[in-house]
Amino acid sequence: MNELTTDTRVFLSILAPDRRERQLAIVVALITAVAFVSVVPFAKIQLPTVWAFIPVYESAAIVCDFLTAALLIGQYRILRSKALLVLATGYWLTAFTATAHLLTFPGVFSATGWLGARGQSTAWLYVFWHGSFPLFVIAYAWLKGDDVAPRTLRERACAPAILASFAFAALLAIGFALLATRGYAWLPPQLSGPPLAPSYTAAHGIVLTVTWLLSLLALVALFRRRPHSVLDLWLMIVTCASLFDVAFAGVLNHGRFDLGFYAGRAFSLCAASFVLVVLTLENMNLYARVVQALEGERSERQRTQLQTARLNEANALLEQRVASRTAALTAANHHLVNEVLERKRAEAALEHSREELRELASIGTSAREQENRRIARELHDELCQTLAASRLALELVSERNELKAELAPVHSLLDEAVVATRRIAADLRPLVLDDLGLVAAADWLAQNFRQRHGIECELSVEPPDLDLDEPQATAVFRIMQESLNNIGRHAHASRARVSLMRHDDHVLLIVQDNGAGFDLSTPRKLNSFGLSGLRERAYLVAGEVAIESSPGYGTSIKVRIPLPVSRVPATRDAAVFPPEAPTAASPG
Repeated sequence: MNELTTDTRVFLSILAPDRRERQLAIVVALITAVAFVSVVPFAKIQLPTVWAFIPVYESAAIVCDFLTAALLIGQYRILRSKALLVLATGYWLTAFTATAHLLTFPGVFSATGWLGARGQSTAWLYVFWHGSFPLFVIAYAWLKGDDVAPRTLRERACAPAILASFAFAALLAIGFALLATRGYAWLPPQLSGPPLAPSYTAAHGIVLTVTWLLSLLALVALFRRRPHSVLDLWLMIVTCASLFDVAFAGVLNHGRFDLGFYAGRAFSLCAASFVLVVLTLENMNLYARVVQALEGERSERQRTQLQTARLNEANALLEQRVASRTAALTAANHHLVNEVLERKRAEAALEHSREELRELASIGTSAREQENRRIARELHDELCQTLAASRLALELVSERNELKAELAPVHSLLDEAVVATRRIAADLRPLVLDDLGLVAAADWLAQNFRQRHGIECELSVEPPDLDLDEPQATAVFRIMQESLNNIGRHAHASRARVSLMRHDDHVLLIVQDNGAGFDLSTPRKLNSFGLSGLRERAYLVAGEVAIESSPGYGTSIKVRIPLPVSRVPATRDAAVFPPEAPTAASPG
């Protein structure tokens, strides 16, 4: 694990050492090495026997090991690192084995030692003590790094694992003690001579060499496992001190209570205390940080309380303003609602008035059309017939007497009167619309437009048998008539095109010309009501008028008139003005 997470950065077991910590570790290692090298030449010098040294030194080492294990367990409870649990187990085992070594040491509590000790018991317990710890260090180096449990796993109980670790170390230490005391016959002797002043055998040198190599292997394992933490750094120093301890214990010295013997125990005590001192300093630092954090939290709480009080005051003032503003808005809203309701009532009344006006206009238009139909019918059926009969009678009279030349002008006047009467009747109400339908009336209107104005007019009806009911038929005819009259009077066009198409729910009339066109944004003349008349006629049948024009590009008038429900087919067309096919008479 090369990156340290923010919630575990403060622990030595995973905290990367900074430059100052590396320098301190190097200085301690150099001091230890210099001390070792300085003592080596004098290691075999015999010194006075101080029996109190053994219990004092080993008691201190035992306490250091137990405290170190406890501190490591404390970090394990937070991080749930298997490597820390294994290392703590090694320290527990070291403490238990050192306790057995102290109790069996001859001459401390009894001449031969307690626990049924034999002459070789302390030597082998020393080997078990110093040879087992490197194995746990190697296991720690193997497990460290990626074994920090996620936060969810840290919430699980860790007591079973801790108890299992403690029990394993205790049972293994008991096994070492039983093997060194009860099973001494199975072990080769390491000491010879009197119990209180023994000398070392060749087996002792071999066994301690193996122990020394285990410590060296642990040092290599720690060094190779990167990145190093602060704990790794000090464990390497502990391993170096253990190497010096083992070297003085049976390789470089001569026997018990010489300078090498005392120096080795001093290195052993240093090895037991290095990690403890570092962990203790770490706990002191953490405690100081906790105090600072609590003080900061207290200050932050006070600041928060002060800000909360200010916010409460501001909130009360704001609530007052909001209440006042809400009351004002409520009153304004009530007034606005009344205005909206009044406007809706006015709009409804206006719409009702419009409907009434439309109905009245429709009634008036219908009455006018009926009156025009009646007058046109009378002109066509009575006056025209009377004029025609008068003309025939005049022809008979002119053939029988000599007044034929004098009656010729009267004959011409009667012909003109017949033509004028028919034209007036057609303008009032073309009888072809009532007798033959809208298609025939539209065709007659196009022919009449060509004859009157000399402008080419193309008529297109789809379907060819299109038939509309009243008042839609009359509205379409009148709009077509007025549009063509406007073209003849004002457009200066050479071509016009009329398209009449029925869609699913409406009929579409399109009248186009290629004349001069006009600007739609220009205000109309005071006496010009042509386009307004078109819109009014379409309005009476709920129709819509769209006009497109620009100077020099002609004019296009599109009228959409909805069909009565009885005339609408099953399918519906959503388009208001479907695109018409382009023609040569199209504007532009």
